[in-house]
Amino acid sequence: MKKSKMEVINWLNANSGAIIGIATVVLVGITGYYASLMLRLLKANDTPEIAVSLRSHEAYINLVALCIENIGTSAARDVQFVTKPASILGVDIPLEEISFIKNGIAYFESGRKIEHFLVNVIDQRKLEELKQTPFEVTVTYKDFVKRGHERSFSLDFGEDEGLARIAKPPLFEIAEATKQIQKDLHNFTTGTGLRKPIVLTESLTQHRRGKQASSLEIRIEQLPHEAQEEILNQIAVAVDRKEQEIRERKWQEQAAAHTKKEAQ
Repeated sequence: MKKSKMEVINWLNANSGAIIGIATVVLVGITGYYASLMLRLLKANDTPEIAVSLRSHEAYINLVALCIENIGTSAARDVQFVTKPASILGVDIPLEEISFIKNGIAYFESGRKIEHFLVNVIDQRKLEELKQTPFEVTVTYKDFVKRGHERSFSLDFGEDEGLARIAKPPLFEIAEATKQIQKDLHNFTTGTGLRKPIVLTESLTQHRRGKQASSLEIRIEQLPHEAQEEILNQIAVAVDRKEQEIRERKWQEQAAAHTKKEAQ
């Protein structure tokens, strides 16, 4: 047993250089494998991703825009676009006149989005025509290590047909509320649209009676002449009768007071 152990030790001592060399090669291989795996993970987690779509406006859903956005985790470089067909009839802005399709984008950072107005489809006939001509956008770009990428997107104007808005977007509601506040502040500081205070030089009862008399006078003036004469005569008779009643009541009160005074 002791002899066997000594033989193994002697063999290891004799071949130690070879063993160290083999172990070094294995270690280098493992290290290279993990380095390659780490590089692939970094590339997977730091890759641009360009998306192309047709999108309706948040507030005005009849307005359709061509939307380009980078939904990846890093910037895209040398972004180029090719459309098939190159031109579409019926759109308000021809595809070949859109700047980023014509000239490309040199640097497109992560999270950036570009929306370019294409057409107003409030006319149903125009929408039906555009639905007959779907088109394709092919986009090519490079990542941070200059590796090339290519994506193709089939776009159809009929995808959002029947889309309806159930409420205004919050940002638009905030903007409208801000405008209303600004208008109210302007009216308050300048006095525009505010009711001016009325300074009364008579009692409130007299003021109300005056307004009522003025209102009746305006209504009477709008009647034919004969009707005005009739109403004025009736008013004169009623006033004479009321004055007579007041005089008689006053005379009766004075007579009663005189009789009471004599009885005392």
